[in-house]
Parts: sequence; structure tokens; C-alpha cells
Amino acid sequence: MTITVLKKDNSTEIFKGEKIIDAVKKAAFRCDKLIDEATLQQIVHEVKRRIGQRETVKVAELHELVIAVLSFVQLGDVGKAYAEYRYYKTTYARTFEQLRQDADDVLRLGDRENANYDSSLVSTKGSLIKGYLTKSLYKQFYLSGREKELIDRGDIYIHDLRDMILGCINCCLFDIGHVLKDGFEMSNVQYSEPKTVLSALQVIGDITLVATAQQFGGFTLPELDKVLLPYVKKSLVAATRKYADLGLSEEKIAEQAEKDVIRELEQGFQSLELKLNTVPCSRGDFAFTTITFGQWDPKAFEDSDKHWLHMINRIMLNTRRQGHGKDGKPVVFPKLVYLFDEKQVDSDPHSAQLFDDAVKTSTECMYPDYLSLSSENGSVSQIYQKYGAITSPMGCRAFLSLWRNEQGEAITIGRCNIGAVSLNLPIIIKFAQIRSENWKEYFWELLDARLDVIRSFFKKRYDIIRHQQASSNPLAFTQGGFYEGTKSPDEKVGDLVRYMTASFGITALDEATYLWTGKRLVEEGGEFSAEVLDYLAKKLKTFKEEDGYLYAIYGTPAESLCATQARQYDEFCSANQIENVFRDTEHYSPEYFTNSFHVNVTEDITPFEKQDLEFTDFHLCEGGHIQYVRLDNPENLDAAKAVIRRGMQKGFYQGVNFDSAYCGDCGEHSNNVLFKCPKCGSDNLSVISRVCGYLGYSNVNGSSRMNDGKMAEIKNRISM
Repeated sequence: MTITVLKKDNSTEIFKGEKIIDAVKKAAFRCDKLIDEATLQQIVHEVKRRIGQRETVKVAELHELVIAVLSFVQLGDVGKAYAEYRYYKTTYARTFEQLRQDADDVLRLGDRENANYDSSLVSTKGSLIKGYLTKSLYKQFYLSGREKELIDRGDIYIHDLRDMILGCINCCLFDIGHVLKDGFEMSNVQYSEPKTVLSALQVIGDITLVATAQQFGGFTLPELDKVLLPYVKKSLVAATRKYADLGLSEEKIAEQAEKDVIRELEQGFQSLELKLNTVPCSRGDFAFTTITFGQWDPKAFEDSDKHWLHMINRIMLNTRRQGHGKDGKPVVFPKLVYLFDEKQVDSDPHSAQLFDDAVKTSTECMYPDYLSLSSENGSVSQIYQKYGAITSPMGCRAFLSLWRNEQGEAITIGRCNIGAVSLNLPIIIKFAQIRSENWKEYFWELLDARLDVIRSFFKKRYDIIRHQQASSNPLAFTQGGFYEGTKSPDEKVGDLVRYMTASFGITALDEATYLWTGKRLVEEGGEFSAEVLDYLAKKLKTFKEEDGYLYAIYGTPAESLCATQARQYDEFCSANQIENVFRDTEHYSPEYFTNSFHVNVTEDITPFEKQDLEFTDFHLCEGGHIQYVRLDNPENLDAAKAVIRRGMQKGFYQGVNFDSAYCGDCGEHSNNVLFKCPKCGSDNLSVISRVCGYLGYSNVNGSSRMNDGKMAEIKNRISM
């Protein structure tokens, strides 16, 4: 018998079991389930049986029958997912109204979730509004019910949710040298390999803006000095030939050629800084670019090469110190990271001079940060010393796990991360406390369950990226920006996912310690936080062995998340009618949680004490970490150098903090000032502060780009 389905608009169509099967499969996908063909056919058969002898059935009734049958065949969770999709139109108006409100807020007030966005710009407003829509779509149609439940309550937080629907990668170490060599194609235009270092730096800026738009997160140009060295040599040859044709003496030729190349480097780095700080990429944000530099084997380079490596970096640092404009207004991009090899610095005069220059720059600009390659501690030093590969940081603090190719070589450059999901430990602890008398045992069960959800999410992410076409990110996957990234545009990303890292994030260990022990992390000594991180490390080791993916523990920087998780915890306490102890406790604030493994910013401790207190947890968060200390008198070069040297011995990725202020009225530069110029009293300040792992504007001409929670934290800082 033929069954006719009567649709809402009173049109009709013939009943087709395939449509039911397709809809059920989509619902099952959202529950992370696969339904075998026999069960799918059983569902269709049972729906037909319940329709009975009727020749016509309304579409609304047909949907209800499918939901009932799914429950009948013990697939109630799939039925619930089916119903959510089915009833989405009834909630569409409410969802759309929220999107409209979010859009209005951006248009009128801007957005301060990420200090890297200038939401006064039309292009950025458009990107942010699009992000609200893609985030809503992804949550509604691509997350499982369990994932949504935990996100809404706050147990877990999926970072960059607005970008997940696009199937792109996260942070990366981009192989810019491979892309430049022998030329490349970008936006259907063929580029020749640069013939001078000036053109190389200009093209690098263009590549950065284009490539960062195809991903989210940090974009690192690793070991850029060594990438630029061949182009310095090209410029030197051209300049030497030019002056030789003028009949000058060899001494004069060499002198003039060097001046020309130095000028090219100065112009190139000025151009790069201006481009990265004034031109948003097509995503709407400023390209979160990092440059690492400063490591070379003195025995592997001629004296002239070491001279030019030193000169490249010296000019880059000098460009940062000078700032831009007539008054030298400072900038925040690119993030600079000095690669510290103690033997190199102590044995090579060029390196020793460069390190001193780097410290001087840090005391004026807070950058560069420093990455230890020669310590007895830490995976970065171990990988470098064993394999000779440098694992540069991606963005503010993300690091790749060790991965070796089929030849046994450790590969770092040309790899990436696929995203991060962070736990809210205070909520998980509080949930355990109100649900069980043996809450400390129950906590570990809850933690296991949350980790399983994150693991399942990442497995889906890997699968989605695996099936993306290489043309989705051509500079990475077809032009060699990523390792083995020379695929044809129509090929899938495929097994390139084997070297990509996924990050299990951890935040608020200080607050979690207080809930667990009644003591702050500083008072308790870090035993609980180390226990949690050790537990995570063992779980992730098992996950890696079973899944074949590179999972890592990530000390989450929590720029806007510091406020989001604190708010979610407060709402959880209110909903369960329990006290939020962080409202009336000294050292804590209900407005924000502490970043990752760090001690509370209100702790009155010395830089050395902070380094010691964070040492263990830093090295347990190998997938993402930075250690930073506050300098009250950054002009004291010897003190800053001692702090940095000590951090290098401990195997840290080390930063130094203070607030760098520039007055828009009188042009005064000052340190550790947030709101009033000490010279003229103006509040027209642009202030650069450490956001979490990177620098951002806590004030721009008197207005902040940072969220209220982060600004509250900045005001309370004593030791950060």
C-alpha cells in the first residue's frame, strides 16, 4: 500500500523510508552512535506498522512516530536528539532573537572577549557577528547532547567554538622557509622566490595575513633569523655588485653594501610590524604572530653568517624598542621569543651580545620571552638535546608533543594543533561535594567522565580535519607550509593529522586547591595540583596509545575564560543554593579564576619564589605553559637578566611582566601605570599588559579591549 505524507503547506509526497533513515542517522551522529542497517530497517518497518492501514499521515504525526519508535528499539538518546532537531524551529525565534541582541551589542558596544580584536572596525564587527551565528549552529547541530550539557553548565569549555564548524586547524609552526624557497602560489597568483631580504620580509607579511585567515589561534614563524639569512646574502651580493660597478675600493664596497642590507632589514621589519599591527586578516582579528630566533650552532656557521644572524635579530629587537610614529608608540605583534642555548650564549660573542640586547628589549617592551633549550628539565630541552629539533611555542603558550617521522627524525616545524577543550575543576569539585559524602573519590569518577567526553570530541575533530580538502588551507597543505603539505588542492588532508596535537586544558588550579584543601596553592604547596596533573598525564598516555593521536595537557591561558568560568561557577552555586566561597575570601574574586597552574596574582612573593612555586606544575603541563614574573623596576637590567637566566636553568618558557604605558597627550613612556599619566595626568593612555601568555592592550587611548574579569585581575596583580 502506498502511504502519502501530508506536509505543513498541504502539499503531499510519497512516504520514503530512506528519508527516515537519513534523519535517524543524523540524530545518531549527534549522539556519537552508529546504527546498523538491520536496526534502521526495523525502525522504518515499525513506523509503517504503526501507521497501519491509513493512506495518509501528517508530517507532524510521522515525526512523533519516529521518536516513539526510537524509544521502542532502545534508542531513546537518539530519539531525544531527533526531537531536538525536530523542534528546533520552535526555538528558532528565541535563538535568532539572542543572535540579534548579540549583534546589536557588537554594533553599539563592541566586543571584549579577545584583546586581539579591534571591534570598532567594520570588518571586525562583521566577523564577530558571523561568529555568533556559526557558534550557535555548531552547538545546535554538531555537538552531542552530553557535550552541550557540560558546556552549558561549565564543566568543560570548547575553545574557539565559533570556528569549529569550519573544520580548520588551530595554532601552528608554519614552515615559512619551505614556502618561500623556489616560489609559491597564493590566491591563484604565482610568486617568485624573493631576491632580497626586504622583499622576503614584505612577502612574509602578506603570507602571514593570508595563512592566518585559514585557521584560528597562534601563527608562529619559527627560527626566522635562519630563514632570512639566505635572502640577506642575496641582498649583499646585489649591493656588492652595484658598488663594484661604480669602481669603488673593496673596503668601500663592503662598507656600503653592508649599510644597504642593514637598511633593507630595518625597512623590512618596520614594514612587518606595521602590517601585523594595523591590518587585520580577513578573519577580523590581528594575526597572532610569533617569531622565534637566536639559536644557531656556532660551529656550523662562518663568522660572516654569525655576524648577519646577529644583525638580523639586533635590528628586529631595535625596531621593537623604537616603536612607531614620531613618539615611538609601542606595538604588541609579532610576539618575540628568544631561543636560549646556554653553551651558545657563553661561548659565542655574537650570541652573548644578542642575549644582552634581548634582555634590554624585554625591560622596555616585555618582549622577547625566552625559551630554554639547554636545561636538564622540560621536554623542549630534552627534544632539542636528543634530536636537534626546536619546539617553538605556538601563540601564547601552546606546545607540540614529540612526533617522529618514519626515519626517526623529530619533526617540529610545519606542524599544528587542532584545538583545546578546558576543564572547570572548581565546578567538578563542587558537583562532587553536593552529590556524594565520599566526594573526593567521586571527583575522580567525574573527572574520568569529563575526560572521556573531551576525548570523544577530539576524535571527531581529527576525523573532520582528515576529510577536509587541502584547498581549504592551500598555503599549509599545498604550498608546503605544513610538513608533507604539498598535496594537490583536491586531495584530502588525510594522514597529515597524525602529527597534529589536541590539547586537554586545565584552569583554576589555585581555586581548585582551595576547594579541595581549604588552603591556597601557595599555602598548600602544590600537592593537589600535581596530583591532578599526574592523573591527567597517565590518562592521556592511555588515550594516546589506544587512539593513535597526540593528546597533551594544556595550561589554559584563559583570557576571557577566566571570567566565564568564574561566572559559571557562581551560577552553579546559586542554582544549587550553596555558598560561593570566592565571594568573601581574601585573595579571591568572584569576577575571575586564576590562569592554569599559576599562583594567585595577589600573592606577595618575589620573582624567584614564584618560579620555584610554579616549577613542578609548569613541567607537568607540557602541551601548553609559560612562566612569568612581575618586575617592579624593569630598568634594572642586571636583576632582569638574573631572573631570565634562572628561568632558563629551570627549563622554563619565561616572560617578564610590567605595564608599559604610552600617553597620547604628552608622549610620556612609563611603566606599571594603568590609568593616569604620571607626567601630565591624562587618562588618554595606551597600556600594554600581559594578557595571559601574550601581550595586549589593557587600554587604548583610555578604553580597554579586555573583558571585565581580566581587567579586575590586572588591577589585583602583585606577583604577575
